[in-house]
Amino acid sequence: MRNKTKLKSFFTEYWKYMAVSTACKLNLFDHLQEAKTAKHLANQLLLNEDKLLLLLNALSNAGFLDKNDVFFKTNSLSELLTENNSESLKYACLNWSDEHLTAWQHLDFSIRTGKSSFEEIYGLPFFDYLNEHPEKLYAYHKAMYQYAKDDYKTLPVAIDFSKHKSVMDVGGGYGAVIENIKIKHPNVNCILFDLPKVIERVTIPSIKKIGGSFFEKIPNLSETIILSRVLHDWNDEKVSLILKNCYEALPSYGTIYVIENCSDKIKIDLSLLSLNMTAMCESYERTSVQYISLCEVVGFHLDNETNLNELQTILTFKK
Repeated sequence: MRNKTKLKSFFTEYWKYMAVSTACKLNLFDHLQEAKTAKHLANQLLLNEDKLLLLLNALSNAGFLDKNDVFFKTNSLSELLTENNSESLKYACLNWSDEHLTAWQHLDFSIRTGKSSFEEIYGLPFFDYLNEHPEKLYAYHKAMYQYAKDDYKTLPVAIDFSKHKSVMDVGGGYGAVIENIKIKHPNVNCILFDLPKVIERVTIPSIKKIGGSFFEKIPNLSETIILSRVLHDWNDEKVSLILKNCYEALPSYGTIYVIENCSDKIKIDLSLLSLNMTAMCESYERTSVQYISLCEVVGFHLDNETNLNELQTILTFKK
Protein backbone atom coordinates (compact mmCIF):
# COMPACT_ATOMS: atom_id res chain seq x y z
CA MET A 1 0.00 0.00 0.00
CA ARG A 2 2.89 2.36 0.79
CA ASN A 3 4.29 1.93 -2.73
CA LYS A 4 0.91 2.61 -4.33
CA THR A 5 0.50 5.77 -2.27
CA LYS A 6 4.00 6.88 -3.23
CA LEU A 7 3.31 6.30 -6.91
CA LYS A 8 0.00 8.16 -6.86
CA SER A 9 1.78 11.18 -5.39
CA PHE A 10 4.73 10.84 -7.75
CA PHE A 11 2.54 10.89 -10.88
CA THR A 12 1.38 14.46 -10.20
CA GLU A 13 4.54 16.00 -8.77
CA TYR A 14 4.90 18.11 -11.90
CA TRP A 15 1.70 19.99 -11.00
CA LYS A 16 3.64 21.96 -8.36
CA TYR A 17 6.38 22.92 -10.78
CA MET A 18 3.85 23.94 -13.44
CA ALA A 19 2.01 26.07 -10.89
CA VAL A 20 5.27 27.86 -10.03
CA SER A 21 6.18 28.22 -13.70
CA THR A 22 2.74 29.67 -14.43
CA ALA A 23 3.25 32.19 -11.63
CA CYS A 24 6.54 33.22 -13.27
CA LYS A 25 4.87 33.47 -16.68
CA LEU A 26 2.17 35.74 -15.23
CA ASN A 27 4.74 37.75 -13.22
CA LEU A 28 2.81 37.02 -10.02
CA PHE A 29 5.86 36.94 -7.77
CA ASP A 30 7.03 40.30 -9.10
CA HIS A 31 3.68 41.81 -8.15
CA LEU A 32 3.48 40.14 -4.75
CA GLN A 33 6.58 41.66 -3.21
CA GLU A 34 3.99 43.70 -1.36
CA ALA A 35 1.10 41.78 0.21
CA LYS A 36 -2.08 41.75 -1.90
CA THR A 37 -5.40 39.97 -2.04
CA ALA A 38 -6.39 37.78 -4.96
CA LYS A 39 -9.01 40.38 -5.89
CA HIS A 40 -6.46 43.20 -5.98
CA LEU A 41 -3.98 41.14 -8.00
CA ALA A 42 -6.65 39.89 -10.43
CA ASN A 43 -7.76 43.46 -11.11
CA GLN A 44 -4.20 44.63 -11.53
CA LEU A 45 -3.21 41.88 -13.99
CA LEU A 46 -6.62 41.30 -15.62
CA LEU A 47 -6.89 37.70 -14.43
CA ASN A 48 -9.82 35.53 -13.40
CA GLU A 49 -10.13 36.09 -9.67
CA ASP A 50 -11.52 32.67 -8.72
CA LYS A 51 -8.87 30.72 -10.66
CA LEU A 52 -6.12 33.05 -9.49
CA LEU A 53 -7.13 32.36 -5.89
CA LEU A 54 -6.77 28.61 -6.54
CA LEU A 55 -3.26 29.20 -7.91
CA LEU A 56 -2.25 31.46 -5.01
CA ASN A 57 -3.47 28.92 -2.46
CA ALA A 58 -1.60 26.16 -4.27
CA LEU A 59 1.58 28.25 -4.25
CA SER A 60 1.12 28.98 -0.57
CA ASN A 61 0.64 25.30 0.26
CA ALA A 62 3.73 24.44 -1.77
CA GLY A 63 5.80 26.94 0.26
CA PHE A 64 6.20 29.60 -2.44
CA LEU A 65 4.01 32.31 -0.89
CA ASP A 66 3.27 33.52 2.61
CA LYS A 67 -0.43 33.88 3.39
CA ASN A 68 -1.95 36.06 6.10
CA ASP A 69 -5.73 35.93 6.13
CA VAL A 70 -6.63 36.90 2.52
CA PHE A 71 -3.27 38.51 1.72
CA PHE A 72 -0.46 36.81 -0.21
CA LYS A 73 3.19 37.84 -0.32
CA THR A 74 6.47 36.48 -1.65
CA ASN A 75 8.86 34.75 0.72
CA SER A 76 12.60 33.99 0.58
CA LEU A 77 11.96 31.20 -1.97
CA SER A 78 9.76 33.07 -4.42
CA GLU A 79 11.87 36.22 -4.17
CA LEU A 80 14.41 34.22 -6.21
CA LEU A 81 11.80 34.03 -8.97
CA THR A 82 11.34 37.78 -9.36
CA GLU A 83 12.73 39.66 -12.34
CA ASN A 84 15.10 42.08 -10.65
CA ASN A 85 16.52 39.92 -7.87
CA SER A 86 20.30 39.80 -8.31
CA GLU A 87 20.18 36.01 -7.72
CA SER A 88 17.04 35.46 -9.78
CA LEU A 89 16.23 32.05 -11.27
CA LYS A 90 12.99 33.19 -12.91
CA TYR A 91 14.06 32.39 -16.46
CA ALA A 92 15.64 29.14 -15.35
CA CYS A 93 12.24 28.15 -13.95
CA LEU A 94 10.49 29.08 -17.21
CA ASN A 95 13.07 27.25 -19.31
CA TRP A 96 12.02 23.72 -18.38
CA SER A 97 8.25 24.13 -18.63
CA ASP A 98 7.77 24.92 -22.29
CA GLU A 99 9.54 23.24 -25.27
CA HIS A 100 11.68 21.12 -22.96
CA LEU A 101 8.57 19.68 -21.37
CA THR A 102 7.05 18.99 -24.79
CA ALA A 103 10.21 17.21 -25.95
CA TRP A 104 10.16 15.03 -22.81
CA GLN A 105 6.55 14.09 -23.50
CA HIS A 106 7.83 12.50 -26.71
CA LEU A 107 10.96 10.92 -25.23
CA ASP A 108 9.81 7.53 -26.54
CA PHE A 109 10.68 8.78 -30.06
CA SER A 110 14.26 9.48 -28.95
CA ILE A 111 14.55 6.12 -27.24
CA ARG A 112 13.33 4.32 -30.36
CA THR A 113 15.42 6.26 -32.88
CA GLY A 114 18.29 7.97 -31.02
CA LYS A 115 17.12 11.23 -32.62
CA SER A 116 15.94 14.50 -31.11
CA SER A 117 12.26 14.46 -30.23
CA PHE A 118 12.38 18.27 -30.18
CA GLU A 119 13.44 18.41 -33.82
CA GLU A 120 10.81 15.83 -34.75
CA ILE A 121 8.08 17.96 -33.14
CA TYR A 122 9.17 21.47 -34.13
CA GLY A 123 10.83 20.71 -37.47
CA LEU A 124 14.09 22.47 -36.60
CA PRO A 125 17.12 21.71 -34.43
CA PHE A 126 16.75 23.36 -31.02
CA PHE A 127 19.20 26.23 -31.54
CA ASP A 128 17.89 26.98 -35.05
CA TYR A 129 14.42 27.15 -33.52
CA LEU A 130 15.64 29.65 -30.93
CA ASN A 131 17.18 31.80 -33.64
CA GLU A 132 13.80 31.89 -35.40
CA HIS A 133 12.03 33.05 -32.21
CA PRO A 134 13.76 36.07 -30.61
CA GLU A 135 11.70 35.96 -27.42
CA LYS A 136 12.60 32.28 -26.94
CA LEU A 137 16.27 33.02 -27.64
CA TYR A 138 16.26 35.79 -25.04
CA ALA A 139 14.53 33.66 -22.39
CA TYR A 140 16.88 30.72 -22.99
CA HIS A 141 20.04 32.80 -22.66
CA LYS A 142 18.65 34.58 -19.59
CA ALA A 143 18.11 31.15 -18.04
CA MET A 144 21.62 29.98 -18.93
CA TYR A 145 23.07 33.23 -17.59
CA GLN A 146 21.28 32.67 -14.29
CA TYR A 147 22.70 29.17 -13.98
CA ALA A 148 26.17 30.21 -15.09
CA LYS A 149 26.42 32.97 -12.47
CA ASP A 150 26.37 30.23 -9.83
CA ASP A 151 28.14 27.45 -11.71
CA TYR A 152 31.19 29.50 -12.73
CA LYS A 153 31.59 31.92 -9.84
CA THR A 154 34.74 30.13 -8.64
CA LEU A 155 36.27 29.73 -12.11
CA PRO A 156 38.56 32.81 -11.81
CA VAL A 157 39.90 31.28 -8.59
CA ALA A 158 40.32 27.76 -9.96
CA ILE A 159 42.22 29.11 -12.98
CA ASP A 160 44.70 32.00 -12.83
CA PHE A 161 43.66 33.88 -15.95
CA SER A 162 46.14 36.67 -15.23
CA LYS A 163 48.79 34.52 -16.95
CA HIS A 164 46.94 35.16 -20.22
CA LYS A 165 46.94 38.47 -22.09
CA SER A 166 43.55 37.69 -23.60
CA VAL A 167 40.64 35.29 -23.07
CA MET A 168 37.77 34.60 -25.48
CA ASP A 169 34.59 32.97 -24.25
CA VAL A 170 33.27 31.14 -27.33
CA GLY A 171 29.54 30.45 -27.31
CA GLY A 172 29.37 32.33 -24.03
CA GLY A 173 25.77 33.51 -24.28
CA TYR A 174 25.12 36.64 -22.22
CA GLY A 175 28.62 36.51 -20.75
CA ALA A 176 28.38 35.25 -17.17
CA VAL A 177 31.75 33.47 -17.44
CA ILE A 178 33.73 36.27 -19.05
CA GLU A 179 32.11 38.82 -16.73
CA ASN A 180 33.42 36.94 -13.68
CA ILE A 181 36.89 36.73 -15.21
CA LYS A 182 36.97 40.45 -16.04
CA ILE A 183 35.96 41.39 -12.49
CA LYS A 184 38.68 39.18 -11.00
CA HIS A 185 41.34 40.05 -13.60
CA PRO A 186 40.59 43.55 -14.94
CA ASN A 187 43.87 43.73 -16.89
CA VAL A 188 43.06 40.71 -19.05
CA ASN A 189 41.62 41.49 -22.48
CA CYS A 190 38.24 39.72 -22.38
CA ILE A 191 36.24 38.85 -25.50
CA LEU A 192 32.75 37.37 -25.82
CA PHE A 193 31.91 35.51 -29.05
CA ASP A 194 28.42 34.28 -29.90
CA LEU A 195 25.74 34.66 -32.53
CA PRO A 196 24.95 38.29 -33.49
CA LYS A 197 21.39 37.98 -32.17
CA VAL A 198 22.83 37.00 -28.79
CA ILE A 199 25.66 39.52 -28.69
CA GLU A 200 23.36 42.46 -29.41
CA ARG A 201 21.58 41.87 -26.07
CA VAL A 202 24.79 41.79 -23.97
CA THR A 203 25.37 44.87 -21.82
CA ILE A 204 28.51 43.89 -19.89
CA PRO A 205 31.01 46.78 -19.91
CA SER A 206 34.77 46.54 -20.49
CA ILE A 207 34.68 43.45 -22.71
CA LYS A 208 34.84 43.14 -26.49
CA LYS A 209 31.72 41.60 -28.04
CA ILE A 210 31.91 39.86 -31.42
CA GLY A 211 29.09 38.22 -33.35
CA GLY A 212 29.61 35.13 -35.46
CA SER A 213 29.19 31.36 -35.64
CA PHE A 214 31.61 28.85 -34.15
CA PHE A 215 30.60 26.52 -36.98
CA GLU A 216 32.06 28.94 -39.54
CA LYS A 217 35.04 30.96 -38.28
CA ILE A 218 36.26 32.09 -34.88
CA PRO A 219 38.35 35.29 -35.03
CA ASN A 220 42.10 35.08 -34.34
CA LEU A 221 41.98 37.58 -31.48
CA SER A 222 42.97 35.65 -28.37
CA GLU A 223 45.64 33.30 -27.06
CA THR A 224 43.04 31.57 -24.90
CA ILE A 225 39.57 30.15 -25.57
CA ILE A 226 36.93 28.98 -23.10
CA LEU A 227 34.20 26.52 -24.07
CA SER A 228 31.92 26.37 -21.04
CA ARG A 229 29.14 23.81 -21.40
CA VAL A 230 29.10 24.28 -25.17
CA LEU A 231 30.24 20.93 -26.50
CA HIS A 232 27.62 18.89 -24.65
CA ASP A 233 24.95 20.55 -26.81
CA TRP A 234 26.22 18.90 -30.00
CA ASN A 235 26.84 15.49 -31.53
CA ASP A 236 30.38 14.30 -32.19
CA GLU A 237 30.47 15.62 -35.76
CA LYS A 238 29.47 19.14 -34.71
CA VAL A 239 31.82 19.03 -31.70
CA SER A 240 34.73 18.18 -33.99
CA LEU A 241 33.89 21.17 -36.21
CA ILE A 242 33.73 23.55 -33.22
CA LEU A 243 37.07 22.26 -31.92
CA LYS A 244 38.68 22.50 -35.37
CA ASN A 245 37.64 26.15 -35.63
CA CYS A 246 38.94 26.83 -32.12
CA TYR A 247 42.25 25.21 -33.06
CA GLU A 248 42.57 27.40 -36.15
CA ALA A 249 41.69 30.53 -34.14
CA LEU A 250 44.45 30.01 -31.57
CA PRO A 251 48.15 30.87 -31.96
CA SER A 252 50.76 28.12 -31.78
CA TYR A 253 51.06 28.44 -27.99
CA GLY A 254 47.31 28.77 -27.42
CA THR A 255 45.25 27.28 -24.59
CA ILE A 256 41.67 26.05 -24.58
CA TYR A 257 39.63 25.38 -21.44
CA VAL A 258 36.81 22.88 -21.92
CA ILE A 259 34.36 22.97 -19.00
CA GLU A 260 31.85 20.13 -18.88
CA ASN A 261 30.00 17.70 -16.65
CA CYS A 262 32.33 14.75 -17.14
CA SER A 263 30.37 11.67 -16.10
CA ASP A 264 33.49 9.73 -15.05
CA LYS A 265 34.70 12.50 -12.73
CA ILE A 266 31.66 12.91 -10.49
CA LYS A 267 29.52 10.77 -8.21
CA ILE A 268 26.21 12.15 -9.54
CA ASP A 269 24.41 10.06 -12.14
CA LEU A 270 23.88 12.05 -15.35
CA SER A 271 21.45 9.70 -17.06
CA LEU A 272 18.45 12.03 -16.84
CA LEU A 273 20.53 14.97 -18.03
CA SER A 274 21.80 12.91 -20.95
CA LEU A 275 18.22 11.96 -21.83
CA ASN A 276 17.36 15.66 -21.86
CA MET A 277 20.30 16.38 -24.18
CA THR A 278 19.18 13.54 -26.44
CA ALA A 279 15.59 14.78 -26.60
CA MET A 280 16.59 18.40 -27.20
CA CYS A 281 19.82 18.26 -29.20
CA GLU A 282 20.58 14.65 -30.11
CA SER A 283 23.58 14.85 -27.80
CA TYR A 284 24.61 13.44 -24.40
CA GLU A 285 26.84 13.99 -21.37
CA ARG A 286 30.29 12.58 -22.12
CA THR A 287 33.17 11.23 -20.08
CA SER A 288 36.43 13.14 -19.80
CA VAL A 289 38.02 10.40 -21.92
CA GLN A 290 35.55 11.14 -24.72
CA TYR A 291 36.20 14.89 -24.56
CA ILE A 292 39.95 14.33 -24.52
CA SER A 293 39.72 12.04 -27.54
CA LEU A 294 37.65 14.59 -29.50
CA CYS A 295 40.15 17.34 -28.67
CA GLU A 296 43.21 15.25 -29.50
CA VAL A 297 41.86 14.34 -32.94
CA VAL A 298 41.99 18.00 -34.02
CA GLY A 299 45.48 18.57 -32.59
CA PHE A 300 45.09 19.60 -28.94
CA HIS A 301 46.91 17.77 -26.14
CA LEU A 302 45.72 17.56 -22.55
CA ASP A 303 47.66 19.74 -20.13
CA ASN A 304 45.65 19.56 -16.92
CA GLU A 305 42.37 18.52 -15.26
CA THR A 306 40.76 20.55 -12.47
CA ASN A 307 37.51 20.02 -10.58
CA LEU A 308 35.48 23.23 -10.66
CA ASN A 309 32.59 22.05 -8.48
CA GLU A 310 30.66 18.88 -7.67
CA LEU A 311 29.51 18.62 -11.29
CA GLN A 312 31.96 20.30 -13.59
CA THR A 313 35.53 19.57 -14.63
CA ILE A 314 37.95 21.94 -16.38
CA LEU A 315 39.96 20.17 -19.05
CA THR A 316 42.93 22.32 -20.11
CA PHE A 317 44.43 21.69 -23.53
CA LYS A 318 47.39 23.18 -25.35
CA LYS A 319 47.71 23.61 -29.09
